[in-house]
Amino acid sequence: MHFTRLALCVVTELALCCGTGCATWLPPTPPPTTEIPTPPALWPTDPRLVSPALSGAAAAPPSTEVTPPSTEVTPPSTEVTPPSTEVTPPSVEVTLPSVEVTPPSATTSVPKAVVHFEEPYKLGERLQERGAQSYRETIRDYRHWGKGGTGELLAPLPGPTGHPDPRVTINVERIKGGHDGNDVQRLLRRNHWIQVVRCYRLGAYKDAELRGATKALIGITRSGEVVKPKLLQTALHDPAVAECLVNRLRTLRMPAARAPSTAWLELRVAPGDEPMPPPEELLVPGDGTLSLQAMTKGVEAGRSDIEACYRAAFAYAPGLWGRLLLRFHLTARGKLDEVFEAGTQFPDTHVSQCVVHAARTWRFPKPQGGELRFVVGLRLQSDRSKHELPPLPAKMPPSRPFPSRR
Repeated sequence: MHFTRLALCVVTELALCCGTGCATWLPPTPPPTTEIPTPPALWPTDPRLVSPALSGAAAAPPSTEVTPPSTEVTPPSTEVTPPSTEVTPPSVEVTLPSVEVTPPSATTSVPKAVVHFEEPYKLGERLQERGAQSYRETIRDYRHWGKGGTGELLAPLPGPTGHPDPRVTINVERIKGGHDGNDVQRLLRRNHWIQVVRCYRLGAYKDAELRGATKALIGITRSGEVVKPKLLQTALHDPAVAECLVNRLRTLRMPAARAPSTAWLELRVAPGDEPMPPPEELLVPGDGTLSLQAMTKGVEAGRSDIEACYRAAFAYAPGLWGRLLLRFHLTARGKLDEVFEAGTQFPDTHVSQCVVHAARTWRFPKPQGGELRFVVGLRLQSDRSKHELPPLPAKMPPSRPFPSRR
């Protein structure tokens, strides 16, 4: 058996016999060991962690003991911190404008209104001044106050309210000849408007609702002269007004043309927002009489109305001043049917319009003996008004403005 041929190897300290012979066995030589240098310290050794007994000894080899990781799990904190509700306002630096405070004085106080009533008189019967010197002073005074002034304006003058003048429309419906229709219409609207207003007064002062269209035919010569005006038809209830509208066309001048022309016109007129005064030639004093005391009392009763109209102008013209001449008409029954500004032009039409409107509400006694027209002068000024009387006129006016009392 192979087992008999192969004997177990007997191991002794000197030889190993295996099979047919023995061989000397030597223990294996271990490989040379290489000394591993100690890694340099990454930070200085803390002497508190080194034992005094080992302070001079060689460093111990590093420990191969592995510490297992901690399995203790710290649960997350469930405490919720509410957000802060405190709001810090942003820092805003506000620079206030520099305001110069003026102590109360004449520049900051409300202007004081002064209203002076002149002595009323019947139309055409103002007392005549005696003596040349007195007459010249009166003329200077009336001219100065009649002109008036606005002073320093804080804002533009507002102007009258509404449309005081009549509403006038002039159209050229058709033209035949050498003149251009647009040129003729433009000149008619520019130059004939005032004539229409003057004619309208003839009837409007009696009928405040007078209105209507008037058709007319005119001829225009080659040189531009208006000839043969003819009234074709009218819707006005006052024939005298329609005739006046057509006849006044003779005063117009048109451009020259190579041939004469014939034009068909339409003239429309309607009342404005203010009543029309009667024509100057129809103004008469009347046969009635009223005492000076009665006229003065009726006017003085409206002082507050005048002051209210005047004070309203201080917002834009604190130095406004001037004179208003009001003309009143009382019927034989004592009805006040006319109040107009007469002979003066106050610098602020808004104030004069307000005063006239207020005066139309005043009341006077019934005149004795018939109708009556009388005149009252008003002088308006404030403590801001600045004006001085001019020198006396060097020469006397050619005619005296006031006839003697009858």
